[in-house]
Amino acid sequence: MDGIYEVMLTVLRTGELLVYFIPLFAFYPIVWFGKCDPESGETAGLLWWYRLLRKQMSRAGPTFVKLSQWAASRTDLFSTQLCLELGKLHDSNRAHSPEISRRAIAEAFGEDIDQIFTSFDDRPLGAGAVAQVHYGQLSEPFIEKFLSSTDTASQQALKASNSQVAIKVLHPGVERQISRDLRIMEWGAWALSLLPGMKWLSLPEEVAVFGDMMKAQVDLRSEARNAERFAANFSHRPGIAFPRVYLPLDSPRVLVETFCDGVPLRTFLDISGHTPFDRELGARGLDAFLHMLIYDNFVHADLHPGNIMVALSPPFIGSPLDRFVEDFYDMSPFNREKRLREKHLPSSAQAHRYIRGILQSYEHGEISQSQKDTELRAYIDMLYRRGFTASLIFLDCGLVTSLDNLNRRNFIDLFESVCTFDGNRAGNLMIDRCLTPELVINPEVFVLRIQDIILRVRKVSLQLSKLTFSEVFEPVMRAVRIHHVRLAPDFINIIMAMFILEGIGRRLDPESDVLRVALPMLRKWLKEDARRELSYSPTPGQQPPSATSWNLLKVWLFIELREYLDRVRSWGYDDQEYFGQFAPFITADSSLA
Repeated sequence: MDGIYEVMLTVLRTGELLVYFIPLFAFYPIVWFGKCDPESGETAGLLWWYRLLRKQMSRAGPTFVKLSQWAASRTDLFSTQLCLELGKLHDSNRAHSPEISRRAIAEAFGEDIDQIFTSFDDRPLGAGAVAQVHYGQLSEPFIEKFLSSTDTASQQALKASNSQVAIKVLHPGVERQISRDLRIMEWGAWALSLLPGMKWLSLPEEVAVFGDMMKAQVDLRSEARNAERFAANFSHRPGIAFPRVYLPLDSPRVLVETFCDGVPLRTFLDISGHTPFDRELGARGLDAFLHMLIYDNFVHADLHPGNIMVALSPPFIGSPLDRFVEDFYDMSPFNREKRLREKHLPSSAQAHRYIRGILQSYEHGEISQSQKDTELRAYIDMLYRRGFTASLIFLDCGLVTSLDNLNRRNFIDLFESVCTFDGNRAGNLMIDRCLTPELVINPEVFVLRIQDIILRVRKVSLQLSKLTFSEVFEPVMRAVRIHHVRLAPDFINIIMAMFILEGIGRRLDPESDVLRVALPMLRKWLKEDARRELSYSPTPGQQPPSATSWNLLKVWLFIELREYLDRVRSWGYDDQEYFGQFAPFITADSSLA
């Protein structure tokens, strides 16, 4: 009986989706009309149709919002303008009622919500396609009951945050709705794959990949495991933080993690001009991503600005002995606040609250954009002069990407081909190692296109800070679409993550250079790999460690050479870079020019 009922609901859902998407087919002929945009080469009618598609996908529900966000990352399959339009859907969804959240939390822990929290904010901090987040403060009896005495790290973290937590709660019925939508999408993908010219897209396989991603999104325990691993990977790297997850308190529908106080990264991106923290933030973001890619092979795959917060921290006031005593006896919160008051410095919470107040005044129409930018820049400049530092907090760890051994080797080989300007090899590698090499159209022309792109890169090989990542890979993705070169989804996720982070880094610091940031990591990685190989003592039946590939060594040697030549070209323009502020023969106002 339940099966029949589910089939009926699926049929009704199909009818609802047809109401949303039939207008798209009805208005499709308009794509051939209107003036052609000189930049994108697409007609005004087509751009209007893209906007209609985005609106209808938003109305169709959480599955299709997520599908739009996933499609926005697949520039190898869809046009750049379509990806940009669909990328505007960043989980701007309506929140469910607070009573539903209260009921879900009480059911997850078997306790009345008044016994779980001393305070609980019914207004959500944010609402996404599948869940929303609330602020709360856990009660002492609840902490003692659910966190065992052996879990001292969680108890210490709760004490340090004054028991403040963020609670993520799934929307009601979202699992069943996503399951029905995926079933409908499987039918649609199978039907579309029968049309001429659609086979290379492998739509049923792509729907399966998307379905696995959605199933992970609706089980919050998966996000908890990802956040725990990220926190461990970055535990000894200052300037980057992830929310700490309290695993004993997590369930499939409710996730409890530390409340991370900060201001959205979008605050710094939207200010006209630049702030003194911009270069530091851009460097930290690129450093964190390359650390995930090179060291950990565990990459956050949803790093848009909405999932990144900035924490502003005041300087430590006192001697090194004071720091040791405070940390050892856990007296830091009281003593630090007391010293800050004595020096007339705001705390982190006060600084964040002041900045959020300016943003709220702008959102309510009380001040203009120019007034907002002026007030923010003046306050941020004051914090910088008073010794504040900025760090990044990465949120929403539900989507991650890891390259298997084959894709990791393919990525390194392709990166090496680009760095050594071997366009012929890069093009042939992309064809030979794509998912459907037999369906590639005009492979010789594709290789020539890749060669042309690599040659343009070679002309500015000593000034790659003038060349953006998108200027290299956007024409590559266009060639991939034209010639039906189907790349692995994980491979594309890595490229798109680099697109987004490089865009953020360039906005914060126009002189940022991905290769220069990667250089010290490659040095350390190769040094550790060599140490493992030298310390290896074979035992019977044990396989030797895999040696570092010659391709990766060539990448490292090229970047080292480029760094050396770049320094020679700019010799004398930056004394501090080569000699430091404590050099005996160079003063701050001296010059070698």
